[in-house]
Amino acid sequence: MALILDDIGARHRDAAVFELPQAITLAFLPYTPYGHTLAQRAREEQREVMLHLPMRPLGDKAPGPWAIEPQMAQQEVIERVQRALAAIPFTSGVNNHMGSAVTGDAEMMGWVMAELARQGKFFIDSRTTADSQAYAAAQKLGLPSLQRDVFLDPLPDLTILQKQWRLAIKQAKQRGQVVVIAHPYPETLAFLPAALAQLEQEGIRLVPVSALLSDEGWPPPAPSAP
Repeated sequence: MALILDDIGARHRDAAVFELPQAITLAFLPYTPYGHTLAQRAREEQREVMLHLPMRPLGDKAPGPWAIEPQMAQQEVIERVQRALAAIPFTSGVNNHMGSAVTGDAEMMGWVMAELARQGKFFIDSRTTADSQAYAAAQKLGLPSLQRDVFLDPLPDLTILQKQWRLAIKQAKQRGQVVVIAHPYPETLAFLPAALAQLEQEGIRLVPVSALLSDEGWPPPAPSAP
């Protein structure tokens, strides 16, 4: 199991993620009050650091400044990827923050992946929409890449957390691996210590997401719906 914690950096309380196991991958938002500082700490603790790259969603939610927007020209897309990577140094890879309004654009995702390949990053498609072309664009370029299998906390509710955790364990056993994305909600951070402690008895190992990219079984089967 690879577990990615997204959206880190907007709140001081996000530092609570460092109480969790080192094998958890941390994805930091650029242009946030604590993103750079916490990413530096993660690097010092030898944790895997990712950039959580802002992209425009469908609907009214704001993805943050300097997000990748629909109908944006190629050069501006590339410059926004470069800017975000500069804001969160020490990254091994990238996943998308929101993005349902742009990840369905295969050409635009190709521009993003080409820049990530140039900078030596891997990519994890957060799959915020079933129409996402991001993973396919990464694969087309030979970029090391995976897709999210399970969102642990689509809502920070204990019943949902328990249900999604059972789904993640089931998929890990059935497929041999699973990529889980969660967020630093207080409810999630309270849930995870006991949940992670049960992995060993389930015969599941927690690893940084990059460890799945180097497995001999790559690429994995296509993920099922969350």
